[in-house]
Amino acid sequence: MRVSTNMIHSTSFDAIAKHQNDLLRIQEQLSTGKKVNRPSDDAVGITQIHKLTQTINTIDQYAKNGIYAKSQLVLEETAITNTVDVLQRVRELAVQMSTDTYNADQRKQTAAEVQQLMLHVKSIMNQKNSDGEHMFAGNNVNLLPFVDDPANPGFLTYIGNLAVADGGKPEANFGGRFVKIGFDVTNELKPDDQFNMSRVRITDAGSRVFGMDLDNPTASLGQIGINDANSTPPSQVPADATTIDGNIYNVMQVMYLRLMDGERPGDDILDSLKQSVTNMSENLAVIGGRQNRIEAQYDAGESFKMALTERRMNIEELDLVKGISDFTVKQNALQMAQQVFTRVQQMSLFDYLR
Repeated sequence: MRVSTNMIHSTSFDAIAKHQNDLLRIQEQLSTGKKVNRPSDDAVGITQIHKLTQTINTIDQYAKNGIYAKSQLVLEETAITNTVDVLQRVRELAVQMSTDTYNADQRKQTAAEVQQLMLHVKSIMNQKNSDGEHMFAGNNVNLLPFVDDPANPGFLTYIGNLAVADGGKPEANFGGRFVKIGFDVTNELKPDDQFNMSRVRITDAGSRVFGMDLDNPTASLGQIGINDANSTPPSQVPADATTIDGNIYNVMQVMYLRLMDGERPGDDILDSLKQSVTNMSENLAVIGGRQNRIEAQYDAGESFKMALTERRMNIEELDLVKGISDFTVKQNALQMAQQVFTRVQQMSLFDYLR
């Protein structure tokens, strides 16, 4: 094959350009610390890096969701704890007023304190979070959870129960809101803490939190005997007492009415207050369990994230020692190619004709 001067020059230029490109590529890798900076560097590797990055970002989002969920649960926990403290005080007053030591006038005076405690409990039952959403309205955070009972003045009823009575949405739709804190373990979604552990409940229906019975959130006060003619003045309690919502405010209201009439609170009130404290303590335990789930999910996510990050580093990041060594090699190769070209370009026939 005939080797022309143009071919020699072209080959030399190509060799120099190749070494320059290699040197530039390694220089870029050294400056960024990554051996994969664009798809052309490693088409398979860049795909894996994108998938790993997406998974890591998802884990970070779940962690943020967990922080938000925990903040909401702390608010609910604080509200319930404050309510329990109030109920303990009401129980103390109920025990005191149940003895013969106190007369009718003293019971009326105690009723004034009970009334103030009722107002405090009512404010908690309708409390809002920092976003202006009602904490105990379940899904319907813009609705006032506990409203005046239209059939029984002076008593409160849960808005979900009114919806059922009016033929509207069932009480279950006021159940709660969930936040996703982990990858789904199933493709089927249900609003159930036990069914899908990747989600955590951050709100609860007020009928369950402040109700008399966790298994029956809409239990009526008729079950605690407030319509007992021997203990409750008929003039103070609605005739159809069994239709009154069984919540702690209404229990306190019955106690208040009895004290205002100079009567003892009654054993049924004492039992109801005790049951309320027990139920709310169970709610606190459930909320604590959710917080523990969030922390456990966070720890699991961080461990998984660490493994993914290490895998991504192995694909993406540059070994600096190897990078510097390759840079030196390519730099020397470029210098050699340039020196060879200076010799080759002098091999033209015209140089001998001068």
